[in-house]
Amino acid sequence: MKTMKHVMGIENIKNMHSIGARSIPKVDRSSCLDLYVLRKEKDRLEKEIFTLDKKRVTTKRQLDNLNKQIERIQEETYERRKDKTCGNVPARPLKRMAVTY
Repeated sequence: MKTMKHVMGIENIKNMHSIGARSIPKVDRSSCLDLYVLRKEKDRLEKEIFTLDKKRVTTKRQLDNLNKQIERIQEETYERRKDKTCGNVPARPLKRMAVTY
């Protein structure tokens, strides 16, 4: 089942930078402006990669902690079940009640 994270979003849409379309013909525009725009886009993408890596590390740490807690609780549950046996409980006859309709 797809969640919202699996659905393509606005960040997947091609933009003017990615397709290389410009409003000014190449002979009339400044190469310095192109360099500036491309460097800004590069800086933004590098910051995004840094942020995503940081989030990935944090999420991995949280997942590891959850896995440790799950293992600990499963071991405790197994030990409790192991200690409880049916032989320790004395058997009593069941009480019967008359039901009148």
